[in-house]
Order: sequence, then structure tokens, then C-alpha cells
Amino acid sequence: MTTPAVAESDAGDSDLPAPLGRVVAEYRVEAATAMAYRVQAGQYIQIIDVEGSQCSDFLAFAGEQFEQELDATVTRTLNGLAMPRAGLHGKYFSQTMQPLFEVIQDTCGRHDNFLLACTTRYYEDVGYPGHPSCSENFNQVLQPYGIQPRPGWSAVNFFYNTAVDGEGAIVGGESWSRPGDYVLLRASCDLLCASSSCADDVDPTNAWNPTAIHVRIYAASEEFPQAIGRRVAPTAPVRLTRDSAFTPRIRELTNHLVEYNGFWVPNSFANHGPQAEYWALRERAVLLDLSALRKFEIQGPDACALLQMAFSRNVAKLATGQSAYGCLLNPHGGIIDDGIVFCCGDAYRYVGNCDTDADWLQRVANQYGFTVSIEPSSERLHNLALQGPWSRDILRPLVKFDAPFNLDELGYFRFATGTVSGNGTMIPVLVSRTGYTGELGYELFVHPDRGAELWDLLMQAGQPYNLLPMGMLALDCARIEAGLLAVGREFDDLTSPYQAGIGWAVALKKPDFIGKAALEQIKPHPPKVAVGLVLAGNEVAAHGQSVYPVGERWRVGMITSATFSPILHQSIALAQVAPEYGAIGTELEVGFVDGMKRRVRAIVGSLAAYDPSKSRVKA
Repeated sequence: MTTPAVAESDAGDSDLPAPLGRVVAEYRVEAATAMAYRVQAGQYIQIIDVEGSQCSDFLAFAGEQFEQELDATVTRTLNGLAMPRAGLHGKYFSQTMQPLFEVIQDTCGRHDNFLLACTTRYYEDVGYPGHPSCSENFNQVLQPYGIQPRPGWSAVNFFYNTAVDGEGAIVGGESWSRPGDYVLLRASCDLLCASSSCADDVDPTNAWNPTAIHVRIYAASEEFPQAIGRRVAPTAPVRLTRDSAFTPRIRELTNHLVEYNGFWVPNSFANHGPQAEYWALRERAVLLDLSALRKFEIQGPDACALLQMAFSRNVAKLATGQSAYGCLLNPHGGIIDDGIVFCCGDAYRYVGNCDTDADWLQRVANQYGFTVSIEPSSERLHNLALQGPWSRDILRPLVKFDAPFNLDELGYFRFATGTVSGNGTMIPVLVSRTGYTGELGYELFVHPDRGAELWDLLMQAGQPYNLLPMGMLALDCARIEAGLLAVGREFDDLTSPYQAGIGWAVALKKPDFIGKAALEQIKPHPPKVAVGLVLAGNEVAAHGQSVYPVGERWRVGMITSATFSPILHQSIALAQVAPEYGAIGTELEVGFVDGMKRRVRAIVGSLAAYDPSKSRVKA
């Protein structure tokens, strides 16, 4: 069942995506079969789902006698993950803890929890004796290498859609992979590999119809960036994780990067860690990369009218150089996204979280017949946030605005264009008095071509102030203390601003806007209200845990985010609870474990546990 390698010149299959680099060998694994093949250290293995919804089991062996083999328990233990993914925790290990290969790219993102390849026993149990199985197919193709057969092989089950539910049961369904989706691996040593096209046609695993898997081997001299593929909309193509203009500098300081909103961002920095980064923010200053935010230029005679209809704030009140935080709303008053509108004269810039914001704004423009253009500008605007009580002192000698005023005169939610200068260089920037930390701070928007220079300039200027770079772990702690929202936690498209705690960002006096009628009904009687909780003890709650009245079995709310606050020395949380339980001082309980076995007392407080009056950020 093995097949000779196909020459590079013959690799142009019409049903496959274009090769990523120089192909040294490739194999077609026909439906319901398996194949064994050799890979040299450093070479790349691309496993491609040809037609979509097809699972592929993968085995790897190392050593002269193939004595080193893939071990699920070791891999899970060393990574702390059920399934390694591209990034710091991407390696697969043998039973002696030796790395065999690592994930470089993955465009599907949904795989098995590292279970067995399908077995003859499985098909017998469901009434199909004699049905082909991946384990038996592996036995056949591994036999020429002297590897003893097994009734079931522990394999990496790529594209296999399984999960463990809340009761501990393993559940599965049709594969999420689409035609051309792939996983790219890099061999850490010389390997004997085996790949299957899963033979299962008796349940939804392979959409009831096994199809081919294609394997390409790329030269070790190739260089492929680590990336995770995401689709921002059902019909959108896969887009791989990118670096921002600042990521090359960040990689010099840490390898603890994670994928966030299509970009690689640092979780924490070596030799510092989240605690040191947090205290640098609260006591001095930090620098963080926020380039994953999406930017859109909204221009044309009806630009203001469009935002008045789609955005929750009264944009007509904004003067040039002013900005406003609010949200895009759907007809039932749910939050599509939150973001900031910048007034640039007759044009506007919207900075939010989602690429699909532009699609929504265009739909609204079409619906109301607005004459407007909506142009994504994320590719030419990357942004750094300089935050902390000393941020103004660091930035003051560097920045010169085009308008006749200085940094001390730049008010909260104001912005201006200018230059940042130093070391003989002059960098055009837009400086905005905004942030996501609850501290005094600024965001600097710059063209990616000048990003590395800006990073170097700010880091150098911050040395006398012991400026530190900050990662996402410390940022999440700070934004929870400040009561700031995160998409997917404090809000989604079923959550109104009044439930999320930003009812103040809704201009109900506007003549009309999308969702107004629904919000007028919701405002007097929201189903839940956002509150802060202070928990007894140091244990940190988790998103989704339930909130109860003291001593009762029935729920009144849910934790949305939680952290241990270093500055308050308390475990705190953001939660949404029934309005009857939202008064400050109300005593509640957070359900840990199963919600019944153990309860932790919590007191309702301000949504912003740290600096509720926002005096620091407005200083």
C-alpha cells in the first residue's frame, strides 16, 4: 500500500492547493487506505484534506529499530494541552520525552483529543464485522518495517471532530475541515511516518463518505512561519496568523506567543513575567502591541449618517480630533462589536475587533442608500499602547504635533497627528489618548514600515523609567480590574449594552439607529446587569461559573471574567446577575466544581474594582 514518491514536476493536482514551497516527495492516500513513508530531520510534512470533512490518522516512529514512537500521555503532560497547536506548545513527543515533530501551520484547528485510530473492534461493535479500519491498514503498511501489528494504534487524529462534554463523555461529529485544509508538521528527527484516510463510513466522522488524503514533503531548507488558519466569515478564505510590525522585536524578548485575532501576540516576557509586567503598568509604564485591532476608513457624504445609524454613540457631536467608545448594534439590541470612532473632519475611522465589521457597515449603507466608502486600513496602521502613570513623561519629549498644542493638552479620548523623533529619525504617527488598562496612557498608530523604529525609540526612551513590554496575561488582569469588556466574555451578539454594563454608551436620544426600539424596551428591565464581585479567599473564578443567592440552589447570574488582583490583594470577578441581586453590598455565592459541592462567598461591588472613578486614566 506504499506508493513511490511523485516527482516535483508532477505535483500540480487540480484538486489541491498550490505547494507551499519546494516539494521533494508527495503521496496520495486513497480513500479508506493507509501509507507509510520516510521523512528526514527538518523536513516538513503537509497533510491535506483533498475534498473536505475527511479525517487522517498519523503515526511517527524514530530510532534505528523504530523503537521510539508517538506517546499521547507524554505529549499531553509536557504541553499541558489535549492537542498541541502551532506555537510554543506545538511539539509531539515519544515515550522517552524526545520531540518527534511539531505543528507549524494548521488551517482547520479542530482535531481529535489524541485517541485511537479506528479499530476492527469498533466496527464489529456497531454491526459491521470485516469493515476496513485505520489500525488494520496501519498494520499492513508497517509490516515491511518489522513493526508488530496491534489491534489499535494510538494516533494523532487530524481533522477528527471530537470533544469531551461536561459529563466526561467523548462526543464527535462531522469533520470541520474544508477542501484544501491542511496541517503542516516539521520533523524533529528522522522519522518513519504513516498516514491514513479514515475508513469510517458508518457515522458522520467523514461525512459518511471517505475520500482521499494527500501528503507533501518539503525540503528542510524551506522556512515556513508558525501560523493558525482562521476564517472570519463562512465564505471567507483561510487567513494565517500574522506578525505585526512589532513582532520581530517582541520575538527577541520572548517565545511565549499566542494567537489572538489573527496575530501572534506575547503572553508574557522572559525574565519578567506577568506579575512584573503588571506592576510596571500600575507603578511606571509598559509598552504593548495592539495591532490585532481592526481599522476602517469611512468616507463620503453620508459617512456621519452611516455611523449615526450603526453606532451606539452620537457621532454628530464629535469634533475633529475627538473620539468616542461605543458599539455596533444589531436589530434586537445585541452587540456586534465594540470599538472607537475617530472623527477626522468629514471622514471617520472605526477601530474595532472584527474584519466583518466592514461587511456589516456596508450592509447598513446599502440598506439605507448611504453614499459612503468603507476601506479596511489595518494593513497600513499598526498600533502600540504606551500605558502607565509615567507614559506622559516618556512620550512628552519625543512627540511633536502638527497642531499648535502639546501632549499635556491632549485630553481623554482626543487624538492628533504628528511625529515621534529621536536618534536622528522622525516617525509620522497618530497619537490617541486611549487605552485598555485603566491607567493613563496613549496609543500610537504607525505605518508598519516604521513599526520597528517606533518600538526601539520608545523602549530606549523608557529605560530611565524602567519601562517594560507587557503581554496579554498582565493586560487581561488589568482590564478586569478596570471593568473593561472583552468580546466573547462580557458580550456577544445576544448581549445588550445594558446587560454588558455600557448602557452609558447608548445615545437613546438620537432620532433613530439600529436596535433603538429593542433597547428602549430593554433599558428599564434588562434581564441581567453587569457587576463586579469580590470573592472570599484567593481562588480565582472561571468564565461560565454560576452565581447563586446564599444557600440557594437556583442561579441568578454567571461569571464573565475573573482574576486575582495584585494591587487589591483580592480575588475579583466580572459577572452578570439578575437586577434584583445587583445592588452594591449584596452577598452572593460563586459555584465552584459542580456549583453544589463548594461555594465561595462574593460581595457585589463596582464594575471597576480598581479606580472606579477613572481618575487615573483621566489624569
